[in-house]
Amino acid sequence: MTCPNRQQFWTAFVLGMMTLGTAPADAQSRGQHRVEISGNVGAQIGASEFTESSQSTFNGETEGLTVDHGVKTALGFNVGAAVRIVPALWMGVQYAMADMKSSASITAVIPHPLLFNAPRTVQGSSDDVTHNEQNVHLDLMYALPFHAVDIRVMGGPTFFNVKQDFVSDVVINESYPFDTATFSSATTKQLSKGAIGFNAGADISRLITSQVGIGALIRYSRADVKFNDADIGTQTVRAGGTEVTAGVRVRF
Repeated sequence: MTCPNRQQFWTAFVLGMMTLGTAPADAQSRGQHRVEISGNVGAQIGASEFTESSQSTFNGETEGLTVDHGVKTALGFNVGAAVRIVPALWMGVQYAMADMKSSASITAVIPHPLLFNAPRTVQGSSDDVTHNEQNVHLDLMYALPFHAVDIRVMGGPTFFNVKQDFVSDVVINESYPFDTATFSSATTKQLSKGAIGFNAGADISRLITSQVGIGALIRYSRADVKFNDADIGTQTVRAGGTEVTAGVRVRF
């Protein structure tokens, strides 16, 4: 599904939920619910591209490596629970996971093995660079006074756990007199790191029985995760992004 079609789908979904039926679930019954369990599945778009840059020494000269990591939409899901504190205020926690494989454009400046100040530039790409997130969102939720549907705006801290593939080296093709070189493959290294960021969003739902309903969740989250490793140096990855998911709600 293309991005324009996806946007049209979610717009129609939300509008459809807001206009479902003419008789909403009984307001008094809804107000008695104090706990909600939810499960959603949908898409997550990565926070943004990032550039990986590192240097090493070869034969007394500097070898430079620059990798531009792209952004890709991934399948994601989340499960969570929320508790009503006062009539309009809820507190919730959600576990969310997304796994994406994006492309990386690679540029390496490699010193000549025989001559000084005669570097060769090689370029290539890798289409199998993994970015995995397992995040925990803690939120305060404020329920807006709509009659037919339940709308809650939310925000709070997010605890990110990110696994990221970095390009640590490149393999080149070269032959005597070594004046030129071409890209052969990339060596990757996966690192894991945690960070604390934030999230904000909205949950729109409607009960279809006294306890079970359907809903949609739109959320943006963000954190700058800093990695430090001997093979890749210090790198910063922007974690999070925009989630658009839908699923079920069960209230007690």
